[in-house]
Amino acid sequence: MKKGEPNSWQGSTQWRMISREAIRKWNAKRASLPKCGARRKRDGASCMQLAGENGRCYYHGLRTGKGAKYHVHILPNGDAPDFEAKLHRKLRQIERDKKAQAKRRAAMNPEQLAAHQRWHETHTPGPAAARANKRQDRQQAKELRQRIENDKPRPVSPELAELQAQVAALEERRAHYLRLAEEQHQPEDNGVFD
Repeated sequence: MKKGEPNSWQGSTQWRMISREAIRKWNAKRASLPKCGARRKRDGASCMQLAGENGRCYYHGLRTGKGAKYHVHILPNGDAPDFEAKLHRKLRQIERDKKAQAKRRAAMNPEQLAAHQRWHETHTPGPAAARANKRQDRQQAKELRQRIENDKPRPVSPELAELQAQVAALEERRAHYLRLAEEQHQPEDNGVFD
């Protein structure tokens, strides 16, 4: 028996009946499973492939890396016999993706480009914990900016108002005395022939 050929059990009528029943059950179950939420290019309808845990199928984002591999290019296994061919194919794909991305960015208007850059700032590659820390830092900075912008002057107590008035009077007297000192020490200008 050659590899890939069915053995006597797999060629039996009983095997075919078991297989047929399993496929029938799978097809009945498949109709009720969640489908991919992506839109098809050809007609705009929803993709009908089975969705994974992130709501997308194998073609529309199920393979997106998780954790530390989030949106990071995954290179092929170095132990594979066809590693070199896979690596070159992957590198060519990365170059094609970069060119396509540059072309899309060049076609964007300023508002779309700003939105695109904001999205990329919030969706940086790497571990989820690092992204969560950056998100928390941005939120804290936003709250601080709002607090500073909306900061109203505190009501001044009578004692503080009196002290501020005394400080202002002293500063004014100091400036007056500095002007007097400058006037007294200013040399007379007799021109070139002193």
